[in-house]
Amino acid sequence: MLGARSEEPLRHRMDHTRVSARVADLHRKYQAARYTDVAQRLPSVSEAADTLVVNGPAPRRREALGLQCSVAILSAKLATKRGDGETGLAAAELARVAAEKAEDTFGLAAAAYQRACALLRTSSMKDSEKIKDAEELAVSAATALRGQDPQSVTWRGALALIGSVIAARRADDAEASERLEHADELAQLLGVNGNIGWTAFGPSNVLIHRTSVAVTLNDPRRALATAEQLDITALPAGLNGRQAQFHLDSAWAHTQLAEDPQAVIHMLETERVAPELVRTNPNARSLIADLLARERRQQVPALRGLALRAGVAV
Repeated sequence: MLGARSEEPLRHRMDHTRVSARVADLHRKYQAARYTDVAQRLPSVSEAADTLVVNGPAPRRREALGLQCSVAILSAKLATKRGDGETGLAAAELARVAAEKAEDTFGLAAAAYQRACALLRTSSMKDSEKIKDAEELAVSAATALRGQDPQSVTWRGALALIGSVIAARRADDAEASERLEHADELAQLLGVNGNIGWTAFGPSNVLIHRTSVAVTLNDPRRALATAEQLDITALPAGLNGRQAQFHLDSAWAHTQLAEDPQAVIHMLETERVAPELVRTNPNARSLIADLLARERRQQVPALRGLALRAGVAV
C-alpha cells in the first residue's frame, strides 16, 4: 500500500511533465514555421491538457490550467497565421478563460495579445470598431503589468509592439512611433533577444516590428532603411517565422519601388527559412502574384520557379 501511495503522485508529476514538454515542443515547432506539423499534433496535445484540468490532482489544477491556456494560445496563433481570424479569436478567448481560472497574469497578457492579433486579422483597413477593440485590449493588458521582472518587461514590450502595429493600421504614425520607442526602451531594459512566453521579444524583434509598421504605413523607403539596421542572425535560434517576416516585409518594400530582383531575393530567403509560410500566407502569395504580373524573366529568372512552388503559377 505504501508503494501504491508513493507511485500516484509520481505518475501525476510525470503526466504534467510529459504534457508540458509536448506543449513546449509545439511552440518551438510553430516558431520554426512548421505549421503543418503543429496542426497535426495540436488536437492530441490539447486533449491531454484538457484531461489534466478535469482529472488531474487538485493541487496541480492551476498548473494544468496554465498548460490549457498555452495550448489555446498556440491554436490562436496557428489559426490567425493561416488567415482565420474568427477561429483565432475563439481560441484566444478560451486561453483567457483558462488564465483567469488559473489567476495567471502572464497568461492573461498572452490571451489579450492573441485576441488583438485575431481582431486585426478579421478587420479591414476601414473596420475601425475591431481595430479600436484590438487597441483597447493591448493597452489595457499592458497597463495591468507593472513589474520590472523579465516576464513583466517582456509582455509589456510585446503588447507595445502589437499596439504600434494597430496604431499604424489606423494611420497614426506618431502613436505607432511612440509605442515603438517604448518597446525599444523595454527591450534595452531586458537586455537580450529573448523568447520569454514564446514572444521572441528583444531589440531585434523591435526592429522587425519597426519595419512592419513602415510597411503598414505604406512607406517602403523607411521599411528598407529600418531593415538595414537589423542583424537577423542575432535572433535566438529557431525563430524562423520572425526571420521570414523580416524578409517578407523587405520583399514588399522592394516591390513597391519596382526593385524586383531584390524583392525576389528576399522572397527566396523567406522560402528558405519558412517554406510553409510562402505556400499558405495570403500576403506572401499576393506579393508573388504581383511580381509575376510584371515578370521580366531576364531580370528575375528565379521568380517563375518560386511562383510554381508556392502554387501561385501553374
